[in-house]
Amino acid sequence: MDYPFRILIIEDNPDTRANLRDILELDGHEVVVASSFDESRAVARTNKVGLVITDRRLPEGMIEEFLPEVKEDSANADIIVVTGFGDMQSTIAALRLGVTDYVIKPIIPDDIRSIVKRIAEKKRLQAELAEEHYFTNEVLRTVEAIVLVLDLDGNVIRFNPYFQQLSGWTQADLKGLDWFAHCVPEHERDRVKEVFVATSRLENTRGIVNDVLGKDGRSHRIRWSNTILKSSEGTAEAVLAVGVDVSDLVEAQSRALQAERLAAIGQTMTALSHESRNALQRIKAASDVLSLEIAGNKNAEDDLHAIQRASSDLQCLLEEVRSFAAPIQVHCHATSLDHVWRRAWSDIATVRQGRDAGLAASCDSENLEIEIDTVRMEQVFRNLFENSLAACHDPVRIQIDFCSLNDDVEFKVTDNGPGLNPDQQQKLFEPFYTTKRTGTGLGMSICQRIIEAHGGTIRVEPCSSGACVAIRMPRHACPDLLNPSQFASLE
Repeated sequence: MDYPFRILIIEDNPDTRANLRDILELDGHEVVVASSFDESRAVARTNKVGLVITDRRLPEGMIEEFLPEVKEDSANADIIVVTGFGDMQSTIAALRLGVTDYVIKPIIPDDIRSIVKRIAEKKRLQAELAEEHYFTNEVLRTVEAIVLVLDLDGNVIRFNPYFQQLSGWTQADLKGLDWFAHCVPEHERDRVKEVFVATSRLENTRGIVNDVLGKDGRSHRIRWSNTILKSSEGTAEAVLAVGVDVSDLVEAQSRALQAERLAAIGQTMTALSHESRNALQRIKAASDVLSLEIAGNKNAEDDLHAIQRASSDLQCLLEEVRSFAAPIQVHCHATSLDHVWRRAWSDIATVRQGRDAGLAASCDSENLEIEIDTVRMEQVFRNLFENSLAACHDPVRIQIDFCSLNDDVEFKVTDNGPGLNPDQQQKLFEPFYTTKRTGTGLGMSICQRIIEAHGGTIRVEPCSSGACVAIRMPRHACPDLLNPSQFASLE
């Protein structure tokens, strides 16, 4: 509100009007006057007032008749009625209509000054509270951080709009519900609850980082600072948690670490690839010659075949490590994903030979056209199919569900195997991590790099049974190729 405090006096007696004005201006108030109700309406339209002091009897009639209009013209203003005679019935009626105070003539200066001072102070406090409330709401609305309030049992009291934008949860979805059960992954739940208990005991905890689940099941890495909210009596009432989304930072750190690993692998492979390739070629040549010399010797042939298989396996392992270290370059052209996964399934016919394995697909649209590197994407599908075959007992059932999302295509590959525990889900795309007894553990890492080179994302989805990997890719735009200079050159 405006300062100094602005007061409107409605009084038809010029002497009384002048006296009141002088008294109130001595206290630093700004005073505007009117001699009638009609005149007061014009004054109120051009002046925002915090208090109206009016004679009860006006030229147009009794003030009780005009109180609704006075309140409309001077919204949020207090009203003092001054009268030369007072009766209980009219006083009660006026108070019911919203009059703040009733003053009986003759006016005692100290009394009216005291009343006005009290009202002005109340208005000042209300204005400060409104400004503080507005400021707080604007901070909560605009700050790019989660502001979360939980009761002492861990149930959601409220959160700011940013959390809704980030997670998809609304106040109606979560209010009164257990925060930990709905928004914290199970594998982190006990640890985060311990922090919550520590906050209620220590009053402040900082630097806590954990995943928060969105409504769609996706997780966001959040760094928290927590404190206790207390009542006026000093007792703990709730926990205030302020969280910053550090997912991008964690991802950047992960990428930097992976780049270092790639550089190290590249340097190592540069030294090894030439000699190892020559050695393997010599082994192959010698074994081919030896196979001719031992023809007919079954035991020797079996041993030689074992050597040849070991050489072939070693060649595959070296190529897999080499392809992981090399930059991913995609050459996109329009094709149908339906053709790609069918070719990939056909390519692993020997792997699934003798197995009871089936693959089914569904799509919400007939249009699966997408601009991709078909060779690279066949590699992704083959890896996913081979992982399912390795993890599942017969009968193996693999399902691909395609979904068209405007300019994107999303597909989920689900199997009926034992699934992935939280630790496996977290580490699935880490280089050299594997759940198999053999292999380099680079397959899913390479898949991730291929998908990201297309500008897409790959993630593990929650699944009631089996494992589910979800991939989302742009339909039309091929992203910039990875810069080969980021990695060591390979032969």
